[in-house]
Formats: sequence, C-alpha cells, structure tokens
Amino acid sequence: MYILKNLTLIGFLSACFINCQGFVKSNPKKSYAASTMELMKLLEVEDELVDNLKGYVKTLKMKFNLMERSLIDMSRENMEMKSDYESYLGNPLNSFRLIHRLHTSWRKWYQYAIKVENNALGHIENARLMRKMLPTSSDLQQACRGIHDLMSFYDLKPEELAAGNLAGYSQPGTGLTAYDCLALGEFSVQKREDDLAEAWYNLSLIRFENKFDKYRVHKAWGLLLAKNKQLTDAFYHFENKPEGIIASNEVIHFKEELSTKQNCAVVVQKPSRLHCRYNTTTTPFTRIAPLKMEELGLDPYMVVFHDVIYDTEIDGMLNSSNFGLSLTDSGQKSEVRTSKDSYIVDAKTLNERVTDMTGFSMEMSDPFSLINYGLGGHYMLHYDFHEYTNTTRPKQGDRIATVLFYLGEVDSGGATIFPMINITVTPKKGSAVFWYNLHNSGAMNLKSLHSACPVISGSKYVLTKWINELPQMFVTPCMKDSNLHPPQKE
Repeated sequence: MYILKNLTLIGFLSACFINCQGFVKSNPKKSYAASTMELMKLLEVEDELVDNLKGYVKTLKMKFNLMERSLIDMSRENMEMKSDYESYLGNPLNSFRLIHRLHTSWRKWYQYAIKVENNALGHIENARLMRKMLPTSSDLQQACRGIHDLMSFYDLKPEELAAGNLAGYSQPGTGLTAYDCLALGEFSVQKREDDLAEAWYNLSLIRFENKFDKYRVHKAWGLLLAKNKQLTDAFYHFENKPEGIIASNEVIHFKEELSTKQNCAVVVQKPSRLHCRYNTTTTPFTRIAPLKMEELGLDPYMVVFHDVIYDTEIDGMLNSSNFGLSLTDSGQKSEVRTSKDSYIVDAKTLNERVTDMTGFSMEMSDPFSLINYGLGGHYMLHYDFHEYTNTTRPKQGDRIATVLFYLGEVDSGGATIFPMINITVTPKKGSAVFWYNLHNSGAMNLKSLHSACPVISGSKYVLTKWINELPQMFVTPCMKDSNLHPPQKE
C-alpha cells in the first residue's frame, strides 16, 4: 500500500483546489479534486485496480506458459517432418499422427486459446464494477483547472511542473507523464490559452516514444495551429502521420484548405498549343449559330465558351431566385463551401444550349444550380463525380461532365482552379467552362480536382449543370483506359 506516500503534496494541491475554485460550495456532488479525503479514497481504488489487474495478468501468464511449452513439442515434431518429408511420411504411424494432430489437437488448442478462464472473467467483472468509482471527465477538468490556477498564482512554468518542481518544492518522482502533459494542453486549448497549450504539447511530444502516440500530439497541435490560420506550421504536424493511420475529417479538411490557399495564390499561364475556334459540329443548330470556344486542356478535356448566356437570362434568374445557405446531403451546413444556392428547374432553353455546347443529352441530369459567393465565399478542393458503388451507379449514373456558367464579373478573386493540371479560369460574365469528370472508360478522372477560390471583392454568381452519364451511351461509347491513357510511371 502506498496510500500515505506524497501525502504532504496531495494536501498542498487539494488546498489550492479548494481555495481557488470553491468546488465544494459550487458543486454538492462528490469531487475527487476538491478534497484530500476523497483523494485518499481514490488511492485505495487504484490499489484495488492494480491488484485486480495483477490477478488478471497472472491468469493469462499461466495460460500463455502452458501454450508455450506445448508449442515447443509441436515445433520439434514439425521440424523433424520438414527435414525429410519422404522418410517421415513413409512411416504409416507418422502419417496417422499428422492427420490426428491436425484434426484433433490443433482444434483443441484453438478452443483453449479463445476460451476465457473463469478467473479471468472474475477479474474483468471486478474492473467493470469499479468503473463507477473512477474519476469522471468533470473530475479531470477540475484537476486541470487546479494545476492551471497553481501556475497562475505562483508563476509556475509547464517545464517546472512537468519535472516535478512546485514553487521550490522539488520531487522528480512526481513529474508528469506524456499523457498528463497532453491532457493539460487540451485543457489550455479550451481556456483559449494557445501559447500555454503549445508548451504542454511540446513537453508531451518530448516524452512520448511511440510514433502513434506522437502523432496524437502532432494532430492536436496541428489543429490548434490551423484554427489560428498558421497553415504552414500546421501542415508540418499533420505530415508526421505514421503509415497505417487514416487521416481524420478535420485533417483532410485542413489539407484541402491549405491546398486551395496555395493554388489560389498562383498565377497560371494558359497553354499555348491549344486553340480558339468556332464550334459548328456538336448539333445541327451550331452550324447556323456557331459558338465561340477556347480550348484549355486535353486531360481532362476542358474548354471555355464565350458569350453563351444573355444578360436578359441572367437578370431573369437572379431576380426570381431565392437563395439558401449551401448544405450537405444530410441537410447540415457545409464545411467545404461558403455560399448560397438556388435551383433552376424550368430551364428548357438553357438545357438545349448546353446540348449545343457539349453534344450531350440532358436527360437524368441534375437541375441547374445557381450559386452566389459573397465576400470570402469559396469552395474547397473537390470532385464533381459521386464515385457511386458498383450497384448504385448502373441505376443512377455518375456525373460525366460539368458546365459552369459565369453570370457576372468579380472585382477580385473568385477564380476556378484545377491545381493538378495548372489551369485557372477567371470569371467573365456570359462565359461558361466545360470539362469532363470521367475518362472514356467511365473511370474517375482525378485530374478534374478543382476549387472555387475565395472572393476578395465583389460578388460571384455561377450557374452549374452536372451532366449524367447514362443517357450518353451512344454519344461517348465506353473505351478501355489502356487505349487512351497509358499507365504512368510512379
């Protein structure tokens, strides 16, 4: 029993907790952090937990030792067999024993391995019953607050506390662990004391040895920096992710934001080998009313059509639309798009014009989506295809291509960028950019990744049409990727 160990230090901490926060008065519920007597009870609980865990480990060790001794005998028999298969199996007794071993003995060992001993079950049940005696998250918050108050009143530094130094009272054995420092860092984030949080994170990072534990700190630190728009420093921490760990949604969102920021700031030169021409071939109507078309890229195929929507059509849509905040499919506020949108359902003339531009049928396609980006309005890097499963896609179809109309000029910012192919499209009233989201084989074209850069000054209005692939089976027959896109070297 080590109940009385460090009792003086416990009393000192408890007095600070009580005097600084008045926990007993404000919270009639039992609080471990507010009373020395309650902390003494907690030490007794830890004693019981340690004894219970020791008993559980002893039971497992007995089982492990028995299996290990048996494994030595089985390995010896196996090595004898592998040294000379023909001689070993030429003996009918050995053949019988081999079949019997694999049929009976290994089954028994499997059943024994997965079986939980009664003693072990008793220890597990004891641990479950003792959970109600453990500190709650509220207790941990109060304890963190007590440490925080000690630092404030006595001008203590995280490095001193982590080393076990309390205002001249030094006891290295009471130094904080890596997990302790991490918990205090997370508490400091809640208190919005970011510099203090970074100090605790750094101490935690120094103490951790396991790379997965280290990444837990890197992730927390990176999210803190990302919140404060220190994107480059945050990226350093996120890049310390070990193999085998799947990035969380917060990390993915941050990387998209950083990539969008970096690419929106780049000025891209248009390729010189492509052409501007009149499109007269997609439909019979374009022969008498050709469309001004400027080629931007070949993979994915991308063009800009100029003067393809009239001012009267634009004014009519903007005056008659009711914009709502952009939402996700689940009806929640979108974290990757800051804009308002509206749907244009009755648009027969515009549908026919998109067919003239692309040659595609508009059947099964999404209705026109009218989107408004105000000050700072943007859309993080994303794809327009759904990437449906093999069972859903034949029924619903994916988005083979996108047409994006620009309904007004933007004073500054608001460009549409395609970072993987170094293309930037600046909003120009009356123009529309058209690109493919899928390869001719139907595979997703990852180079179609794009983003709407933040609007710096002005207001940006766009009209989007996502075209469904299913009605296009005779317009764009399926071809093997190997014919069009030879595999690239890594």
